[in-house]
Amino acid sequence: MSDQTLFQKPFIVGLPSWTIQDGNYEDFRQGDQASFALEFHAQPELTAAEAGRRSVEIELAHGSTYRIAARVLHVREIEWWAIDAGIRMYRRGRPPSGVVEGSWVSGEAYIGVDPFEYKDRHSRHHTAPALIYDWIIHKIELNTAPYIQVAAGLKRDPAKSSWREIERTNAWKDGAPADYLLHCELLNNPPRR
Repeated sequence: MSDQTLFQKPFIVGLPSWTIQDGNYEDFRQGDQASFALEFHAQPELTAAEAGRRSVEIELAHGSTYRIAARVLHVREIEWWAIDAGIRMYRRGRPPSGVVEGSWVSGEAYIGVDPFEYKDRHSRHHTAPALIYDWIIHKIELNTAPYIQVAAGLKRDPAKSSWREIERTNAWKDGAPADYLLHCELLNNPPRR
C-alpha cells in the first residue's frame, strides 16, 4: 500500500527561504530534479483516527496544507515520528498522547521540504524509515501577501493571500522571509535514507 498514491498527482510542497539560506539546498528552478524528505506540521495536532481505519488519504486543502489520514510508521522516543499518508513524512517532537507505531492519525497538516533534520540526523539511525524521495519541480510560486503584526510577531495576511509564479527561488532577494510553493511530481523511485 502507500508510496504509490502520489506518483500520478502533482504535489504541492511548502518551502521557507531560510531552508535555503541555511545552506541545506541550493535555490530551486522549474524543471529541476531534486531529492528531499517531507516534514509536516499540524495545528491543532493530528488526532488518533477512528478504530478500524485501514486506508491512507491525502487531499489538498490549500497552499501546501493537506487533509490526511495516515498510519504511524515510526516513533523515536521524544525526538521525532513518521507517518505514511500515501507518501511518507516526519515531524519533530513526540506524537500525540496514545499514538504509537502502527496506529492511525488524521487531520490537517502543512507539508514542507525537510529543512535538514531528517537528512542530516534522523536518517542515520538504524531504525529510521526511508523518507527521501526524488522529485521534478514543475512550477514555483512566491507568496506575495503582505505581512501583518500579530502577538507573536509578523505573519502573512491570510485575507490577502496571493501567489506569483516565478522561474526560480532567490532565497536571499525574494523577501525577508520568503515563502514558496513547489509544484512537484514524485518520480517512480523508492524512498531512501
